[in-house]
Amino acid sequence: MTSVLRFTIIVVCVVCGTVFSLPCLTVKFKQDFNKARNALKSLEGSLKSQASSINSKVQAVDKDMTSMEEDFKREGRQWTKYNKHCYYIGDDSVRWTDAERKCREIGGYLVKIDDSSENSWIQQQIIKSNKKTYFWLGSTDVVNGDWRWIYDQTQLSYKNFNPGTSNKNSYTYNCIMMYYSSGNWTDYSCNNGYPYVCESNFCKFYTAGYS
Repeated sequence: MTSVLRFTIIVVCVVCGTVFSLPCLTVKFKQDFNKARNALKSLEGSLKSQASSINSKVQAVDKDMTSMEEDFKREGRQWTKYNKHCYYIGDDSVRWTDAERKCREIGGYLVKIDDSSENSWIQQQIIKSNKKTYFWLGSTDVVNGDWRWIYDQTQLSYKNFNPGTSNKNSYTYNCIMMYYSSGNWTDYSCNNGYPYVCESNFCKFYTAGYS
């Protein structure tokens, strides 16, 4: 762009001096030229600033991914891979809100179950844990019977409640758990302590420590 401007100036000087016998580079021309040059410098500075900002964001994302990978490895947690997601069975008994917090702290969320195949697979993982009890799942209802997944606030497209709890008037409590032997769900008080199941969407960034 600078070369083009210089060439233009030379041509104008030749035309002004030889054809019209006028002073080359009038005040207005110089002003226009300076404006164009300053605009180019400003554009160059803006592009450099944007490139620097993008680079910083890329580095931040890379740092977050590295941190997430370290979370997966920390304390020897065993994540199990299924259908491009990873799952972790938390065997400490905690309240539902604490279970959700613990899952978030290790780079996941309290499990969201999308279909019967996933439900059956999770039940098998629970059985392998040798914890013969209920396990917290990631669903709660603010309005009675309007169950939503805490991960994305979507309504349940798949349900596996115990027989007899098919309408909203059948629900007494606000958090969902799965029973290990049947895989069926039931609502229960969120303040009771039970193990839990975490899920993570970032299994592909993790290369060791899962089965």
